Amino acid sequence: MVHMRQLSRTTRRSAVAGVLTIGVVIGTGFGGSHATAGAPAAAPAAALPAGSVLDRIPPSVRDRMIAQEKLVDTASVVRTAVTAGAPRGYAGIGLVGDHVTLWWKGALPADIAAAVTAARHIAPVSVQHAAYSGSQLKAQADGLAEVVDADPADAAHGVRIKTDGSGLEVLVDTARGAKIPALPKSVVPVRTVPQKRLEQRSTRLDDVAPWSGGMRLYRDPGYICTSGFGVRDLSTATPYLITAAHCGDLGTEWKDWSGEPVGTTVQRNADHDAEMIAVPSVSNKIYVGGVEDGVQARVAGWTEVYPGQLLCQSGTVSAEATGAPVCNLEVKFHYTDREELVEATQLDGLEAARGGDSGGPVYAVTAAGTVLAAGTTTRTAGAGFGFQDFATYRQDFGDIVPVTEDGTGSCRVSYQVTDAWSTGYTVNVTVYNSGADVNGWHLGWNLPDSGQIQGRWNADVTQTGTAVTATNAAHNATITAGGAVTFGFTASGAPNTPSPITLNGVPCA
Repeated sequence: MVHMRQLSRTTRRSAVAGVLTIGVVIGTGFGGSHATAGAPAAAPAAALPAGSVLDRIPPSVRDRMIAQEKLVDTASVVRTAVTAGAPRGYAGIGLVGDHVTLWWKGALPADIAAAVTAARHIAPVSVQHAAYSGSQLKAQADGLAEVVDADPADAAHGVRIKTDGSGLEVLVDTARGAKIPALPKSVVPVRTVPQKRLEQRSTRLDDVAPWSGGMRLYRDPGYICTSGFGVRDLSTATPYLITAAHCGDLGTEWKDWSGEPVGTTVQRNADHDAEMIAVPSVSNKIYVGGVEDGVQARVAGWTEVYPGQLLCQSGTVSAEATGAPVCNLEVKFHYTDREELVEATQLDGLEAARGGDSGGPVYAVTAAGTVLAAGTTTRTAGAGFGFQDFATYRQDFGDIVPVTEDGTGSCRVSYQVTDAWSTGYTVNVTVYNSGADVNGWHLGWNLPDSGQIQGRWNADVTQTGTAVTATNAAHNATITAGGAVTFGFTASGAPNTPSPITLNGVPCA
């Protein structure tokens, strides 16, 4: 029997709308036989850059986060295939230990099986049987949610979909004597789970334009929050800061802590706790140290979030209290209600966020010391942490992307040397598309002098001198907005970290 930590998905107290979100939840595995395949061991990590976000994270947590990069690549490739079609037997996907697990009811369709095979070039993938599909459980959860929503004073406040496909959980908080309501019969297993309600959190000090993420935002009368990330609209190039919608209404005039005007809230989704502040200019950095030291990290792009993934948050009040980001935040599940938040847990039992951290940046950390935008802080309860993911910002506000070093932010490449020997090496490449759908792609980069491509998979790879071009295969010609594809190659010589890497001629992060 294989034992795994339970990772689930929740429907919160509120009107439930939409279909089951794909690729964001996992649950307890059944154990027993399952299909797995390994990938070559990763090359040793490079020396850590001094004075970066990596220095602010406990080493054991930092190393686990960096080790998850290839797992996120793997999950993203599978998730892209899932979202390209109907949900079918899909139940969930997530990071479990040193591998990715996909839960599926019934036999894998050919397109999903092909994606799993491709993804296994990056990291191991386990395919587990699900008793119910996510769509089946969502239908049952909607009926339970009507009862849970009926009386705000009772103990029930959420319905979780266990996305190993095994059943549902109703969250209850019996504080102050609240009673658990009678629940209707369900055709799937249902159990009640004690859990405190999460509370919203609202409140470095004197930033200057171009404005950065993680700075303290102020509005009259005496209300403070934290900026999330500098973003831009790909279609208009308009710059914005993002933050939590409960921080301010449309038309709110924001200042920094010194009183300098920052910008005005011009777009807002109150249900999703997401808003956009129009500003003259934004930076490609976020604050990651204390409130006075000025330590920043460069934003390299954005990431989908998966259960089991470790993240950090850099709200200003937590920074004031600790001098560092709050990390070791493990994603547990996504809500499917009108809020559609993501919940995580601080694994050391520490305070996940503090009043005034709302709207602040939530992010993944890379081995290079850069960060990937994952979302913004909404609420917390002790070690419990709720945030809105960046993918939902894109659903709400269109083709927005974090501002990155080259200013484009429309693509990102994970270039991982997975094996090396005296005369050559192997690389897995994952291409993320942060912009509009790409139909037909070619990726360009340079090998070191005397290096020669010797083998490839999932792409046609050609070489002229040191210049290399990888062109899509027939089955992976489209990279959907927010999606990813993977390919790999072997080459002679010594590996390098190529820069720039271009997608259809445009530099990628």
